[in-house]
Amino acid sequence: MFLLKTFFWGSLGALAWTHVGYPAAATLAARVWPRPVRKGGALPKVSVVVAAHDEEDVIERRLENLLALDYPQDRLAVVVASDASSDRTNEIVSEVAAREPRVSLLECPRGGKVAAQDRAVRQATSEVVAFSDGNSTWEPDALRHLVANLADPDVAYVCGQLRLLTAEGGNREGTYWRYEMRLRDAESRLGSITGEGVA
Repeated sequence: MFLLKTFFWGSLGALAWTHVGYPAAATLAARVWPRPVRKGGALPKVSVVVAAHDEEDVIERRLENLLALDYPQDRLAVVVASDASSDRTNEIVSEVAAREPRVSLLECPRGGKVAAQDRAVRQATSEVVAFSDGNSTWEPDALRHLVANLADPDVAYVCGQLRLLTAEGGNREGTYWRYEMRLRDAESRLGSITGEGVA
């Protein structure tokens, strides 16, 4: 009986630490010992890799969004790593690439998202590689904000803030997602790599 009680209270304590204690400690520590990131204004060459599998409904809009970013045209390339798409994804990307030299299509055998991303990274010649999904939309200045953090020699990678929107553009973030984003923000201010931070 003693072992069962110990196991029960230990498990309850671990859950409480994970969902209440750790977030509170991280938030407090981020306020007391923040680790500011030194940002710069350099604009390195960037390859944005979009891993895609059967994204015909969204891929053209995604490419238009990336090509409209507030970033020098000669320093931005977009590579669509198509993971054996069987719909019109490849055709649409090829049509955009024919009129826009910054876009290229990399046809990959079916291997999943990470395998497609890996193939694209191996072929990239830019200083920075950024990743995006086919159904995402970036704010015009997102890439500038992301690369500004890389001026700090202690920063190896940067993540943006994911916002969940309805098709009409309304917010669909629930309570848990807002809690998760506050925790990631605190971890980011501590210089942690536990979760995705806010650029």
